[in-house]
Amino acid sequence: MADIPKGIEKIAATVPKQYALLLLLDGFPYVELTARKHADFLTDLNAWKRKTYPSLVRSQVRYFTLAPNGEIKELTFTPVRQ
Repeated sequence: MADIPKGIEKIAATVPKQYALLLLLDGFPYVELTARKHADFLTDLNAWKRKTYPSLVRSQVRYFTLAPNGEIKELTFTPVRQ
């Protein structure tokens, strides 16, 4: 797995003690969604995958999760069938 980009590490520092979905879209880091509780994060993430993810499939984008302890992991999603 590739290293975590510096931009993702820097933007993750702006979201302390929360769960977050972070994106590196065309080289720019974004905080896409946050939640204090894991269950809320999973609910929000599922809604995001249904509504927003399909519009990003053709973009140059990497996905990361942030845990409240500061751990960052890269995600991969199964492609959406159309």
